[in-house]
Amino acid sequence: MDGALGASGRTGQGRAGPAAAAGLRSCLACLAMLLAVAPACSSSDSAANPCEGVDCSGHGTCTTDGFWALCTCESGYFPVGATCVGGDAGDAGDGDDGDSPEGDGGADGDDAEGDDAAPRCGDGALDLTEECDDGNDADGDGCDVDCTYSCHAAADCDDGNPCGVELCVTEGGGRLCRSTPAAAGTVCDDHDACSLFDGCDGAGACVGAPEAAGTACDDGLYCDGAPDACDGAGHCASLSLPPCPAAGCVAGCDEATDTCLPADATVPCRGAAHQCDTAENCDGASTSCPADLPAAAGTPCNDGDDCTIDDVCDGGGSCYGTNNC
Repeated sequence: MDGALGASGRTGQGRAGPAAAAGLRSCLACLAMLLAVAPACSSSDSAANPCEGVDCSGHGTCTTDGFWALCTCESGYFPVGATCVGGDAGDAGDGDDGDSPEGDGGADGDDAEGDDAAPRCGDGALDLTEECDDGNDADGDGCDVDCTYSCHAAADCDDGNPCGVELCVTEGGGRLCRSTPAAAGTVCDDHDACSLFDGCDGAGACVGAPEAAGTACDDGLYCDGAPDACDGAGHCASLSLPPCPAAGCVAGCDEATDTCLPADATVPCRGAAHQCDTAENCDGASTSCPADLPAAAGTPCNDGDDCTIDDVCDGGGSCYGTNNC
């Protein structure tokens, strides 16, 4: 009996050995699979960049505010989540599914029941082809007239103020730009040639200390004259008279071309000095009065001599007559 038990015990141990090895191999295989997928599960790339892997259906560009992936779609496509869908915004509710039987009058069964109008941009109801729909025709309020957000990222909100911090925020079912003042002391440029140490004042303005009076500057203007100098109060001012005073054949100054404007050809610029001289008008093209011309030869005149008759101008500016004494 003991011999049988001993044999039986040895036989049991022999069978347990291969089973334990198979179990160990199975556990090792599971561990290998876990290690293979572990890097993908622990990666933070997609969390750091919401646009990772988003191609907007190949018809747009993915932008992000740091939290959401948002598609800006090309013409003819509309954003739906992280995709771009083709077609008009009202197409979502158009078309016949072919399942409804028609009545005796040829009208579709659904039409007979009085379906609502097809969805469209501006009806105040958000559908799959719209980012938003506030039901009005105002831009910049978070939802623009084309039913897209007024902004998608802070880069869309630059207002040119160096002392403002622009953000694109979610508000009232849309996304719109908001600005807050930069911290006081933030370096900026007020584009004033007569100020120093420009910095933000904490209220959204860029300010600086005035340069000393007489410091050379350039106000960038032609029509106020040159040279320019700082006035001591932070302003650049001209030290000379304007280059184009409105007089004679000068009608004014053109800042865009840095030139004086000619007066009209009807404007007189020089009167006749005597009876054998002529008055001149501006020519409409030049800012100078034309050359002084004498009266034409044969123009009647009076030389003041009682012994002459038939006095006429000689074409050179003199008056003469025929001696009659």
